[in-house]
Amino acid sequence: MKKTTAIFSLVFVLATTLVVHAQDSTQINVQYPFGEPGSTSRGVFGPDDRKEAQDAIGYQDFVRATAVMVSKESIRNNVAYSYSLRERLSMTFNTDNFDDNVMFLEQPALANCTGFLIAPDILVTAGHCIKTIEDAEPYVWVFDYTSTQQFNTNTHAIPLDPDDVYEVAEVLSAALDDETSDDYAVLRLKRKSDRRPYRFRTSGTVTEGTGVNTIGAPTGLPLKFAENAQVVDASPANWFKSDIDSFPGNSGGPVFDDYGWIEGILVRGAVTYRNGDYTGDYYYDETCDCIKTVNFNSASYTAGCQSHKITHVPSELLVRSIYENLAYAITNGLQDRFDDWAVYQWIFTHQYAKENGLLEVLALKEQNYGMYAQMLDYAFPTYTDSQRRELLDYTISTNNNTLYTLLLEQGIYADAGANKTYTALQEAVKEANTGWVVKLVDAGADAQVKDDGDNNLLHLAAATGNTTLINYLYGLEPQLIDSENRAGDLPERVAKDKGYKKVFKYMKKMRKSR
Repeated sequence: MKKTTAIFSLVFVLATTLVVHAQDSTQINVQYPFGEPGSTSRGVFGPDDRKEAQDAIGYQDFVRATAVMVSKESIRNNVAYSYSLRERLSMTFNTDNFDDNVMFLEQPALANCTGFLIAPDILVTAGHCIKTIEDAEPYVWVFDYTSTQQFNTNTHAIPLDPDDVYEVAEVLSAALDDETSDDYAVLRLKRKSDRRPYRFRTSGTVTEGTGVNTIGAPTGLPLKFAENAQVVDASPANWFKSDIDSFPGNSGGPVFDDYGWIEGILVRGAVTYRNGDYTGDYYYDETCDCIKTVNFNSASYTAGCQSHKITHVPSELLVRSIYENLAYAITNGLQDRFDDWAVYQWIFTHQYAKENGLLEVLALKEQNYGMYAQMLDYAFPTYTDSQRRELLDYTISTNNNTLYTLLLEQGIYADAGANKTYTALQEAVKEANTGWVVKLVDAGADAQVKDDGDNNLLHLAAATGNTTLINYLYGLEPQLIDSENRAGDLPERVAKDKGYKKVFKYMKKMRKSR
C-alpha cells in the first residue's frame, strides 16, 4: 500500500530450513500471469483499495485456487444462505447509517475463513480456523466464491456448484500456539481439484520492500484482491511484517509476492480501541451516527499492528505437495503444470521421491517422454552405475527406442552395471536380440567382452542358434571364431552341444575359411 498506509503483519517464512537450493526470483516467470473463530478483527491502512478478485488481471489462477470456509448449516440442497454485509453490520451496531467508506454493503457475508491450495487436494489455512478434524467436520470449503455469483437479497440465497464444494478428509498438520506464534493448518480434501495450486518459497527468506498481495473473504464477503502492499520488516527469524488490507475472514489466506510465490499465511491484523472495545474492521461513529470502516493512517504504535501473522508450513508437507503436484501433472499429461513445479528440481532426487516412487518411473509408465527428459537432465548425473544399468535393462526389455535415444543424449555408458554377471550386450546376445545387439555396439559396448567361463559373444550367440546374429558378430570381430572358452571349446562346439548341428557345420566352415 502507500508509504503512509502500513498495516503490519507477522509472517512466518515458509520452510526456511527446507531446501538448500535457492529459489531465484530472477528466473521466475510470472504465472498466468494465477464471524471468525479465535481471531481479532482487522482493517485498512489508508484508502480502502480492495478490488473484486475476478478483476485482478493476471491472477485468475490464484483466485481459482483460493477457497472460503462455510458452515454446513448455511447450505441446503446446494444453496447457501447469508445476510448481506449491510444487514450484518446493521444488526451489530443497531443502525442503518453508513459512511461512504464502507464498501460492498449489498454483497453476502457468508464465509468464515480463507484457505488456498498448494496441491490438488492439500489446502492451507490458519490454525485458529481449523486445528482438528472435529473442527473441520462442520464446514466445507467453497471455491469460486466471487461477486459474480448470484445473491438474492430477498431470500438470501446463493446457488453453489457442487463441484466447487469440498469437505476435509484429514488434518495433516496444525498448530495454534501463542508462545511459538504458530498458527497454521494443512488439510487434505476428500477429492482432488484440477485448479492450479499456488507455488511457494522453499528456501531463502523474504526481504524488506518485497511486494506482497492477498486474496481472501474479508468479513465473509466474496473473494477480494488486496495489492500495493510490501514487506516492512523482515528481521524476525520466522515472521515478517507487511501492510495488507484485511478483515475477519481473511484468516488463512495466501500472502504471495508479485511473482505469485507464497510467502506465508495471513492470520491476524491491526486493531484500534473504539466504542469500549478493540476493533480493526468497522466501528460506530457518534459524530455522524453511522458505521465506518476502521482506517489506520500509520502503522506505528497501533495496538495489535503486529498482525497479519503468517506461519510457516512444515517442510515435510511442502515436499509432499511439490511431489503430488508433479505426479498430478504427469498422470494427466499437463505439460504447463509440470513446468510450473519442475522448478523444484531437487524433488526428483529427494528421499521422499525415493520412498514414494520416483517421478521418472511414473513418467515412463504414462509415456510422458517430454517430462521424463526434463527430469533426466537433473536426475541422471546422480544415478549410480547400477541404477543406470537397471534403466538400460528396462529400455531393452520394453524395446523403448524413444527412451534409448534420451539415454544416449545423456551419455549413458553402454556397459553400465559393473556388479552384473553379464553386460547389457551379452544379455542381448543371449536373448538373440540382434536389433539391440547392433544398437549397443553402435553405442560403444565392448564386443570383445567375455564371461566368467571365457565365453565370448560368438560362444553366446552359438548357444542361440541364430545365424543372423552369428554373421553380424563374425563380421564385427572375426577373430572370435578361433577363441576357446575355459572348457577348451570353440564357438562352433557350443552350437553342437546345444543341438544346432547345421549351425555347428556352418560355423566350422566359417572358421576354416579364414
